[in-house]
Amino acid sequence: MILAIETSDILCSIAFWEKGRSLLEYNLELAQQHATLVGSLTGQGLTFLSAPERLKKYSADDIELVAVSIGPGSFTGLRIGLSFAQGFCSAKNLPVAGISNHQILAAQRLKMDGAVFTIIEARRNEVYFASHKIISDAYTQIDEHKIVNKNELAEIVPTGAQLIFSKDLHLSGEVRSALSANNIIVIDNARFTSNFLAGLAQSKIEIEGPDKLADLEPLYIRPFAGAM
Repeated sequence: MILAIETSDILCSIAFWEKGRSLLEYNLELAQQHATLVGSLTGQGLTFLSAPERLKKYSADDIELVAVSIGPGSFTGLRIGLSFAQGFCSAKNLPVAGISNHQILAAQRLKMDGAVFTIIEARRNEVYFASHKIISDAYTQIDEHKIVNKNELAEIVPTGAQLIFSKDLHLSGEVRSALSANNIIVIDNARFTSNFLAGLAQSKIEIEGPDKLADLEPLYIRPFAGAM
């Protein structure tokens, strides 16, 4: 079973997966509550999955892998998720898979082939911009990661490519018009949820293997200067 932890934004998302399917997922939008929610939702999930009335029961001993988002996103939220994952894995001697939020976005692409780019809010009218190498239908690797100005997106993203971002990221009408004029496919309703995270972690383990627990850090370019 996979325990997946996504805490990069206001949404605190916890999922339990087994054999490519979701057993249970929690998604709660409570600002500044991640430190409490991660542990409590994990505990509630394990209690539910081990209930006597279930035909197949699960316990913490059935968890074989922990997946955790590594951003970019809220620095504080990411630290909370990473700290919980590292503590849980250390206590139970489990492997961990860190998944970038760019990869979560790329997993929600409409076409399985062709160029894929993802953007995440970086403030100051800038975004974290990533290009992807498609490894399989379920998994991509980040080719390049940098900060770019939102007004430059239409010049950077090639014609016909897919540009994916969440509904919370704002692009001006001028930028959207320029993207449309270049026939760039805009997918602006992607979500950062633990279900996508769990599926990507399963693919990562098969393709790349686990991460080193002590080396796992949030994915950032700009030095941290306070919570996003």
